[in-house]
Amino acid sequence: MKGHALKGLMLLAMLAATGCCGMFQSKEERYKKEMECALRVTDERSIVILQKGMFCCEKLPAQDTTLPAARRFYLLRAAALEPKNPDPLMQIARSYWDDRDFVPALAYFVQAKEVSPKPLAAVIGEFTMLRLTKQWDKAMTLVAWIRDQKAMDAPKVADYLEARLLYDQGKYAEAKPLFLNALKRAEAGSDTLGDTPYTMKDTYLYLAQIQLKGGDPQGAYEDFKIFLRKTSNPDFQLFYKYWVEKLGSDQAALYDKIESDWAWPRQ
Repeated sequence: MKGHALKGLMLLAMLAATGCCGMFQSKEERYKKEMECALRVTDERSIVILQKGMFCCEKLPAQDTTLPAARRFYLLRAAALEPKNPDPLMQIARSYWDDRDFVPALAYFVQAKEVSPKPLAAVIGEFTMLRLTKQWDKAMTLVAWIRDQKAMDAPKVADYLEARLLYDQGKYAEAKPLFLNALKRAEAGSDTLGDTPYTMKDTYLYLAQIQLKGGDPQGAYEDFKIFLRKTSNPDFQLFYKYWVEKLGSDQAALYDKIESDWAWPRQ
């Protein structure tokens, strides 16, 4: 009798554990679990743990060894469960963006825009992927869409994004007043781009570059100091320390390196 009772308890424990790992969960619960598993990807150690199938998460494939790829594995599973939910689509797009794989990132930002009730963040992501893949005309249509929005900071967002687009095309004289307009509008609020995770903190780097290319190294340095003060990201601090030691007093080379490797792929 005792043996049967023990076996029964063990069976219940196994069923409970199986239920925890998804067998008896609803689609909504499984979606939440996949999103939770994506959040568990925080560093290389977490990837190793998830490759063992811990935390009731699907075992992470051995080839997914980077943070963006590991997150994407779970996010894709979440998106398959709720294809009309913009959250996993936005995060999948961002994971491709972090990998500098801009074409699939663009596709997922477009998908997110189509299902989102508040599409501004997706539109900015889509714009950025179009800019990074040099699809200038398509990107400008999105700037026009942003200008038509009724939000108070729509002109600021549009000015900054259009300036970025013009700057990337080498149209510095056209870009500068738009950058300055965006900064002036930001004085009444903040340097955020609407209700999104994006900011215009790199504005002073571009202004510094425009000053330097125009033959004013001192003016460029003054703008660059403001850029450094605004950019508190610890990853940037490490990046900057490495390159400032390597390039020394070569102002143009330092600014170009920061632009190409740090600012250009970011928003």
